[in-house]
Amino acid sequence: MNRRSYREVLDSVAADALSRETHLWSGIVTRLERKTWMTTLRTRPVLAFLLILFALTLLSGVAYAIGRLTGFIPGIGFVETSALRILAEPVAVTREGVTVSIEQVVVDSGRTVIVYKTEGLTIQAANASGEGGGPFGSPHFLRLPNGTLLSEKAEAGYGGTPEPLIPQVQTQGGWPNYVWRLVFPSVPQDVNELTLVIPVLQNMPAGAAPENWEITFRLKPAPPEMTFAPITVLPTVFPSTPESGGETPQPTSLSNVATLHGFTFRLNNVVEIAEGFVLTGDLSWSASAFPGGKGMLVSDPFRVTLSDENGEQIPIEMVRLDAPYEEYKLPWSYRTNRKAFSGPLTLSLASIETFFAASPVAFEMDFGPAPQVGQTAEIHYDFSVEGRVIRLLSVSLKPAPEGCRGVMVDFNFYADVPGVSAQVNDAASPEPMHCEGAVGGGGGGLVDPKQFTITTTYRDMPSGVHHFVIEFWLPHRVEGPWQVQWNPPLSTEPTPTPEPAACLAFDEWNRLREQSHTLPSEVSGTVVTTVNEGGPLPAIYLSRPDGAHVQRVAIGGWASLSNNGTRLAYSDQSGLHVLDLSNGKNLSFGVDGYRILWSLDDTRFLFTDTFNVYIARADGSGLQRVDIGSGQVFAPVGWLDEQTIVYSVLSGEKFDLKTYNLQSGEVKGLFPIHNKAGYAAISPDGQWIVFADRQFGETNWGIFISRLDGSERKWIIAPDVPTAFMAVWGPDGQWLIVNTLEKDQNIPVLVNPFTCQAFVLNGLQGTVEGWSQ
Repeated sequence: MNRRSYREVLDSVAADALSRETHLWSGIVTRLERKTWMTTLRTRPVLAFLLILFALTLLSGVAYAIGRLTGFIPGIGFVETSALRILAEPVAVTREGVTVSIEQVVVDSGRTVIVYKTEGLTIQAANASGEGGGPFGSPHFLRLPNGTLLSEKAEAGYGGTPEPLIPQVQTQGGWPNYVWRLVFPSVPQDVNELTLVIPVLQNMPAGAAPENWEITFRLKPAPPEMTFAPITVLPTVFPSTPESGGETPQPTSLSNVATLHGFTFRLNNVVEIAEGFVLTGDLSWSASAFPGGKGMLVSDPFRVTLSDENGEQIPIEMVRLDAPYEEYKLPWSYRTNRKAFSGPLTLSLASIETFFAASPVAFEMDFGPAPQVGQTAEIHYDFSVEGRVIRLLSVSLKPAPEGCRGVMVDFNFYADVPGVSAQVNDAASPEPMHCEGAVGGGGGGLVDPKQFTITTTYRDMPSGVHHFVIEFWLPHRVEGPWQVQWNPPLSTEPTPTPEPAACLAFDEWNRLREQSHTLPSEVSGTVVTTVNEGGPLPAIYLSRPDGAHVQRVAIGGWASLSNNGTRLAYSDQSGLHVLDLSNGKNLSFGVDGYRILWSLDDTRFLFTDTFNVYIARADGSGLQRVDIGSGQVFAPVGWLDEQTIVYSVLSGEKFDLKTYNLQSGEVKGLFPIHNKAGYAAISPDGQWIVFADRQFGETNWGIFISRLDGSERKWIIAPDVPTAFMAVWGPDGQWLIVNTLEKDQNIPVLVNPFTCQAFVLNGLQGTVEGWSQ
């Protein structure tokens, strides 16, 4: 077992999504101090006045021109509709079982946009160089008939995905297959045959799949009857100028522009698409909006909410529209998944997260006459910065990375709040470390978000006394609210009823964690957990749900206790095992697998190797592959009876739940779920299923139950509570244990999905894998 299981791959993907500290580097200040066009206008007020008059004169004409010449194509974005060319017909090329299809091409005067997809790529190919064994993919090129190669436009905004993220084009193969959106410069009007060149497909390491793709396609003029998504362009509103040193007042009635504390929140236009509306705008500011006049927004600076006239919050999702960088302006775009609303809609921005540069402080460091790499000087010096205390803990000398000449000096800090960063400059301006390639440094502490390291490099070892100037960047929240309003057109669609709240949301979860509980008397049986004890595989424990009668029984993963509690199936380096808990007899199967689920009578169990589903008898005989076809990923879900199993199969960006009859071979579809693993679990009576699924407008998945046909769906755990994919039913079918998470610690929560009673199982350690009689 020298390759990681699919579960480990998923765990690593999920870990990559966790938040990380963001720190700033020397180039930021230089960029912020550039003299901008707006600075020129501020110093030349007559020019500014004339430009405003000119803009007001042409406002209605500009709106008309935008309405005439600009259209919106889902998956492509905004286009200039005059002299527009599109793909003459889809083109597909197949090599060695892999198909690349060009699905959409649009060329206007500013750019060439290409959307293509792949089918036939496999997880085995993606892992051909080992898990994470890249580099993956390559840049794309567009070749003209005269041999000229065009590169992708670096300034095009967001590439690599459709614009906006609406599934106009889908791939059915699931990851590592993909849909990709490319932006190139526009091509001349007389050029209507182009060739897309793909040296290495995305998600593929070199040599793992067919390479050097050349796909030729033709363009044709867009037909006169071609339709575009309707665009409502909102009028430009010039915010009133405050008195010197004053604050711009909020208007008494909402418009499409709101200005407060030097920040202007603006709704520019609304695009109507088949699924709903796309609302686009920007947040703009000036340098004076920051304390001291120098600052910047964090990478994810705000959260926009949308509500109707009754204050009911409406789900929205961020979408990506091409928007080139403009100084002091951040574009934003959100979409709805419906068109029927009650009254005017209000977009609200509660606060904005920023950094500002504090006044520089001086620091002196004596490296001594002959410092050596590997030495660390304990400093413990406190700087008082804008009411914050920032301590310089130590200074360390580190060797240069391979391919570099010089030495790295790490300044290790600790702040009284998370999110602080710094820029450390040697007043003598010594020559920095020389490297063949680019080398970065600095970053937040992996354990404590208040700790961070800033690295300065030298070509030669520093010695003696050095004088440093340190500029700290401090987090600064600007409180709103900023609110803009838009009145949507009347719709014949019914206004949907808000979905009932989840049984357990974040605030309630936090409250439960701080309390002690006596579990209900009906909560009994045996729980199996896995606990990381530092080895390559976790330890497997049995206990009561309250943590009593704990017993360590094996080392391995994917622990599955039989329904009667007498046998334990698990997996280790040698493959699958079944342990008889009454006599300690351990049967080894000699095959690899995971996601092990016992049949209702405990005579057989299901498992998967990711690409297939198998059944074996508990005595080690009768191993057979279940003939449910081929797929990228299969996940067993459970048994409905002795002849009917439930499983999920990866299909594009979702998993489809299905049943399979072992006697007749009949397959029935149930409903799709959207999580990274396809995990779900069947209640002991076969009437309910628990699963993780993603709601529109949420970035994380929630935990739900429903009937097997997807009806009577009920929200159990809200998405703001961090959870694992897998939940387990109790033996009476009335309770669930859900594994919730905080950093690297698992917190099992007991929930009755029918009454919403909930308890934190403080007595359990590790991850709950199953619950039996």
